[in-house]
Amino acid sequence: MMRRSETAVRATSLACGLLAAIACLLLVAGGFATAAETDAAATDAPVATPASAQSQPMIPAPPSDARAAKAYAVFDEFCARCHQTGKLLFPAPARQLANILGLEEMGLDSSLVKPGLPDASPLYTIMLRQHATVDLDPMPGAAAIQAVRDWIGDLPETSPNCGGRPKISPAEIELAVSASLATLTEGKRKEVRYVTLNHLADACVPPASMTAYRQAVVKAVNTLSWGPEPILLEALGPDDTVLKLDLGQLGWVGAHWDKLIQAYPYAGLRSSRLTDDIRRQTGTTTPVVRGDWLAHAGTATPLYARLLGLPGRLANLQRILNVDIEADIRGAKARRSGLIQSTITRANRLVERHPTRIGSLWLVYDFATNEGRQNLIANPLGPTAGGAVKVPFRHDSTRALFTLPNGFIAYSLNDARGDRLDAPPEAVERPEVGWSGANTNAAACMACHRSGPIGVKDSVRGQTEDDTAAPKELRDQILALYAPQAEIDGIMAEDRERYAAAQRKAGIDPDLMVAGLDPVAALAREYTRDVGLFRLAAEAGLTVADARQRLQQLPSELAYAGRRIFAGTSPRVEADRLLLRIAPDTIGVETSGTPPTLAEPRTEIELLLWTKSDVYEVGQLASFHARSNQNCYLTLISLDRVGQATVLFPNEFEQDNLLVAGRDLMLPAEGASYQFRLREKGRETLIGICQTATKLPEGIQHDFERQRFTMLGDWRAHLGQNGAALARATSPTDQPRPKGHRGPRSKQVAVDTKAEARAAIDLQARAAIGYDVR
Repeated sequence: MMRRSETAVRATSLACGLLAAIACLLLVAGGFATAAETDAAATDAPVATPASAQSQPMIPAPPSDARAAKAYAVFDEFCARCHQTGKLLFPAPARQLANILGLEEMGLDSSLVKPGLPDASPLYTIMLRQHATVDLDPMPGAAAIQAVRDWIGDLPETSPNCGGRPKISPAEIELAVSASLATLTEGKRKEVRYVTLNHLADACVPPASMTAYRQAVVKAVNTLSWGPEPILLEALGPDDTVLKLDLGQLGWVGAHWDKLIQAYPYAGLRSSRLTDDIRRQTGTTTPVVRGDWLAHAGTATPLYARLLGLPGRLANLQRILNVDIEADIRGAKARRSGLIQSTITRANRLVERHPTRIGSLWLVYDFATNEGRQNLIANPLGPTAGGAVKVPFRHDSTRALFTLPNGFIAYSLNDARGDRLDAPPEAVERPEVGWSGANTNAAACMACHRSGPIGVKDSVRGQTEDDTAAPKELRDQILALYAPQAEIDGIMAEDRERYAAAQRKAGIDPDLMVAGLDPVAALAREYTRDVGLFRLAAEAGLTVADARQRLQQLPSELAYAGRRIFAGTSPRVEADRLLLRIAPDTIGVETSGTPPTLAEPRTEIELLLWTKSDVYEVGQLASFHARSNQNCYLTLISLDRVGQATVLFPNEFEQDNLLVAGRDLMLPAEGASYQFRLREKGRETLIGICQTATKLPEGIQHDFERQRFTMLGDWRAHLGQNGAALARATSPTDQPRPKGHRGPRSKQVAVDTKAEARAAIDLQARAAIGYDVR
């Protein structure tokens, strides 16, 4: 059992987290130039393992196990370029999955893998759908997909128990907070609030990651502060899972906290309200918020802008920073670098630095095209006319990264006129930016800018130096603004060191990462990731058994959501509805709910399977159930204990396999002339494949005159023969790739137009459940 420290301590090594959170404005919005631009289980166990928190980006070594090593090689070849820190082609990992070569960690992430049940594991089914946002050359074939299947199939099902550590009770949190308040004067108590991480400890998040998450909270609040100095948060309570926040040190008043609480979805839980006495002393009905929610919501627009007090116009921001942008440009005080082609936005972009009395203001001018006045080589001066500038460039948006008084970094996104935006213009963004899953969440930006501004390689100065035919006045003005590469590199290094020094002063390790992510981004992902039964129980302060019992008693309108939790995982919004129903001591508190940037809308087809029990006795009759959110043609396949596959549906008796959206299918149907009797002991699996246009998965043909239920034989062999073609269908997020699109290897790929047309209309969902016969 881990020792619990009731002694207040200082949170020491804080993560390079929240800043990146806000920096996401730049990533989602395009980010600053990057290194790439210089070259033009049902258990819902924790995501992170103890080895996941590290001081330097690290590529995990291949595992010694032969099957795991094969899966590692597949991920390395086909996935690492988008999902492995240290190998990324883009500034940030796709969908915040940044350590795909960390197989031990991946095997514990129930939103990706269901141990022992590959057909229920999104990581495997995505590969079956030949998922890719950009062209992969070649695409993973049947052997590669089978290697991933074998690895997942070998993973043991586990029931995490946090090393035997008991759950942290609400009473323990309340005792720690009361003891903290007892050390303060009555007036000071009104300025104190608390951030908790105990639900993550109860979800068995490893100690190393918990250390990083404490640091992430400190980073987050410092990024939201105009205070003159970095602040540290005192850690207290069981396993240091409570952090004390002094609003006065942060530069906040009660209204700032109220803005948070207005968006807080858990205000009705005892874990947020604590006792009547604590609420009276602090002067608020909600003295506590969860740290993972804070890392997400506090760094997402528009809440981030409201908390930080970002002005509505860029002109007002420069006045706050005491910067005159136009004067700096006219006097060549500004330093510029121009990129011919960004990897983040669709066209060229301009990076510009202005010194401030407390640090710097970096501006990024983004363009939707490289044509006309949007071509930086032809029009390198602007954004306004005057002097030698006869035809200024015309940009579409401006992103700002600037130093706060405490040395941390903040971000703003503005349109061409200078009005602040909550989201970047669609015309500017490259489609690949959508991979981040970040939308306007700043945590993803910080993941890109966790060290501050990123180095760029200028293209404008060199071309100007070579253009001896250009008018001297114009040429001199360009060369005065566009700094030599060595100067830009030196300035950026100074700004990065200033930022790192501010973090160290706050007790933050600037190089710390969790699972390949900046700790704030990792902590935010703890909130946005799909939720399974184990995590839901931890967040509700319940045992898994108690949570299961309460879920089984849900009213009919929530029954479907409860089944999804039992079957695997649910989206955060849906899981929160369940949490607020099953958590003890919940009161009806009206809030505005989760922020609008919680997650991208889910429009893909989804399939849910369930059966009445996880365990059956030999000789019992079984029935199976299915439901989809879209009309689709359903195929149900049963695998026995040795992997022999039989198609249960459609069958000779029920040949119409259209599953109508929103309707529950029961197999056998009421009054059917057949039954399913379980005859042999062992673990069995039910697999569902539902397609919107094609009635049968490829490789399956029925002959009901010969077989009432189609026998497929060994399922592994069947997949080996048909796996590469089993899912020609695609999800709505996988857009058909245009002819001639260049993938990561810059090889021309011709795409068959018929395949494109089919991909556009034929969608597929896959699901699986396991049950035991004893």
